[in-house]
Amino acid sequence: MMKKQYASIASLALLVTACGGGGSSDSVSQTPGSTPQSPTPNQPVPPPDMSVDCQRESWVAGTTELCDGTLIYRDYVYDDYGADTGLVGLSPLTVMNLLSRGGGVFNPIANTPGLLSPTAGDQRYPAGMENTADLVSLALALDGDELSVRFELNTLYGSDDSLAVIAIDTDNDSSTGGGVWSGLGIRSDGWDEIYTFAEGDPINNIIAGRIPAPETEQWRIQAVVAQHDGTVMNVAFRGPDESARAASIPEQILPDAGNFWEDKQSQALGNGDISVFGEVVSRSDLENRITRPAEPVTGFQQRVYTSQYTLPPGEGVSLRGVPGRQGDTGLPCDQYFHYLGKYQPYGFYVPEQDGPHELQLVLHGCEANHASQINQSNFQTSFADANNRILAAPLGRGPRGFYTGLSERDVLDVRADVEEHYPIDSRKVLVSGYSMGGYGTLRMAALYPQDYAAGVNWVGFTGSLLNLPLERTLLDSLTDLTGIELLDAPLSAFQELQQEFSIGAEDNVLDYLGNLEHIPVANAYSAADEIVHVTTALALQEKYVAGNSDYVFYLHLPAEHLTYILLDEWQKMANYSANRVAVSRPSTVSYYYDPAQAYPEYAIDHNRAYWVSNILNRSTEPSQISLQSDGCGTPQMDRQFTSGAGTYPIPWVSTQRTLSSDSLLPGGNTLTGSLENIHHMTIDVTDSCLSGAINLDIDSDGSSTLAFSDGREVDLVQGRNQLFVNPL
Repeated sequence: MMKKQYASIASLALLVTACGGGGSSDSVSQTPGSTPQSPTPNQPVPPPDMSVDCQRESWVAGTTELCDGTLIYRDYVYDDYGADTGLVGLSPLTVMNLLSRGGGVFNPIANTPGLLSPTAGDQRYPAGMENTADLVSLALALDGDELSVRFELNTLYGSDDSLAVIAIDTDNDSSTGGGVWSGLGIRSDGWDEIYTFAEGDPINNIIAGRIPAPETEQWRIQAVVAQHDGTVMNVAFRGPDESARAASIPEQILPDAGNFWEDKQSQALGNGDISVFGEVVSRSDLENRITRPAEPVTGFQQRVYTSQYTLPPGEGVSLRGVPGRQGDTGLPCDQYFHYLGKYQPYGFYVPEQDGPHELQLVLHGCEANHASQINQSNFQTSFADANNRILAAPLGRGPRGFYTGLSERDVLDVRADVEEHYPIDSRKVLVSGYSMGGYGTLRMAALYPQDYAAGVNWVGFTGSLLNLPLERTLLDSLTDLTGIELLDAPLSAFQELQQEFSIGAEDNVLDYLGNLEHIPVANAYSAADEIVHVTTALALQEKYVAGNSDYVFYLHLPAEHLTYILLDEWQKMANYSANRVAVSRPSTVSYYYDPAQAYPEYAIDHNRAYWVSNILNRSTEPSQISLQSDGCGTPQMDRQFTSGAGTYPIPWVSTQRTLSSDSLLPGGNTLTGSLENIHHMTIDVTDSCLSGAINLDIDSDGSSTLAFSDGREVDLVQGRNQLFVNPL
């Protein structure tokens, strides 16, 4: 007879480690529906730790491994949206996913903050309880005749917020047993025993306990996490190939497709049958303490890493968002952070080829998320498969992080996590992004120029609506292309708005464009863009024309803001990005540094570029460094400037500067250039090839100190400084 047993775990002293351990447990009632009462300690005991060898700071979501006899399933995060109920559900608040988003812009029935990042599931939490049934991991270990069970949740505010339920098919035979999971509104085939854990440790987000271990050699386990009322939000053992397919139209507006890696889960829960999700366990593997890592995964997937940083209360999802430095303006696309906890997901794509791989960071746009662009098949083919390039798309703490502060930290940590776990050619790391992500692309490349080989920017916000072209032309009359007179009136309103608010961006990327001297960037903009107006795009184009960097700037004539995502055509931008290699020892360093953009609380400061580091300004105003070393030789650059036109994927015109070097002058020992507002900085003598005597000729607008990495130091005065620096 099938039995339902409830295991209460208020006393965490009774728990065992996920890898097995001592201690005893109160008996679990065998009476269906009964809930044994156990004492609640005055202060929760910290949960038993998993063996150090079994800890994972990051993982491929949906994978299962055996570690020293412990079966560990590691889930997706922020994927707890329950069942898909179709276009219109039975509840008046359950409507098509087009209406269940936009929590960041005050939608009262939203279950996700972003307008362009829908969920496939339609279930909601009571206000303030968001994310409290989000499984992070499930560990099971054999301890004598008992099985220790340990659910870790992403968020748990109260001890009885959530239900953790496990079902066991003791003979691994789907034709026997099975049926309805009482009180949860779901069913599955084959199960013989079900155990419900109704209390947890909200300090450590652990729900754990002991249950009788099946005596048979093979069994199949299933598990879910539900809200306290039994609404199932998350299902375990879904495998690493979950779907997040709301890439474009029609998936963005139809049911059963989302951007949170829970499409299959939502369909199964919507059908009321989760039989497809489960894991077969061999008792002998647990008894013999077998270790069997999860299989490597290629293709589209999600990875999760553990961040050192959280926002109060240290867990959960804020649909409204936690405002950034600019404050709670309530403006669309202003900076807010929505995903507050330590576990952070990112979209990931691994090509089939062996490493070492290139790496491309994919920064999503405002109201989108870590599945955007990276979940489109042509994007994967054009950028990843064709270049043996891994794609990594940070969540950035939500749809409106703008890649500064904690959102910027997420980008840095995602890159570090990828490089730690995959063979990456560090000379071939690129950054790309769409809209807000295009702003992030230009900003990240400009503030970390030594880290990137190239950038790709689609309709990136330039940081200010007041960025206007000095001339009203791009190749031909702007009036002919876009009707500039129609934009004159709205620009006055934009000017008012920009003067009062930052509109998400903390800085104007036009100020930093000179930092991209050694980073080629492809830029695609739209003449009829309703969000990133063509005037700001053409201001960026003019900056490129006036500069020295390798770039291409495309203006697409009938396009609007989302055209490229809707078309899923990326080839010409992908072609530009191919075979790019980062410059490691440039002869020149041109760097604009603003200390106001530092976030010491997140270990962020942009006070270095190539062989210049430890930049300290004399005042809080920005500084400008323009230096040239001939120590490593001086490349002779060929610059070709062209204009073009074409029709793929839609008609466009362009300007382009292509840089190439066909010779290298022999190395010397001179360091020349100028410094503005510099109090102190360090020159790396290895990367600048200045380890010997140095002929120095530098203009400075005030007193400053040049320190060399080998211990030498030179004090500069205002004006021209011509010095001979002796070797050590």
